[in-house]
Amino acid sequence: MKTLRKTIFPFVIAALAALVSCNNDDVEEYIYVPLTNAEKTEQINAMQGSYSGLCYFAPDNYYQAFTDSVKAEWVITAPDSTITIRNFPLKVFANNVINTEVKEALKNDSSQTMKVAVYLYRPWGTSGPLANCYFNAIPRGSEDLKVDMPLTFGEEQKNATFVFTTNYNNSYYATGVYDNKKNMYFYMILEKIIIENGPTCDANSLVVFAGSK
Repeated sequence: MKTLRKTIFPFVIAALAALVSCNNDDVEEYIYVPLTNAEKTEQINAMQGSYSGLCYFAPDNYYQAFTDSVKAEWVITAPDSTITIRNFPLKVFANNVINTEVKEALKNDSSQTMKVAVYLYRPWGTSGPLANCYFNAIPRGSEDLKVDMPLTFGEEQKNATFVFTTNYNNSYYATGVYDNKKNMYFYMILEKIIIENGPTCDANSLVVFAGSK
């Protein structure tokens, strides 16, 4: 864990801090430039593989307050350009949910498997070979990522829809980076949880996955 903190965590903080400072810059700097098909193939093949690391959680919605949360593992598969997160840590969202029953259900059903898409892009203003692979972990723009997962309430199991947004306080995009040292980070923003025949709970939680092959 100490090695991971030294090599990856500062990179995560620097990247997120850069996004905060970007609010005052020209909009064109945030244009996502598509890669050619050949570039996409090269980058997703480089990213493909199994990763292990940590899931960090910001309990008060500020990136400066990240704390160690739980161990995390995920797999990148090139053919379908997906990230499969094993044992997605649902319990990290419990602190930001007010509803007591939903909070307890998140703690009890502590993990699930989740798949998200990889959207590769080139940072605005760059050309030539890229040293790092840049991607969005979920669809961006106005499209939300909705994932259905079961939650247990006492002896009853209900379907819960987890709505991840692509925009956090109108400034943060769900971005990820894979570097040439085989380190990867990406972050996701859970907006709300919709319980089947039950309440809709605001979550407003930011989590970061950071690890390496």
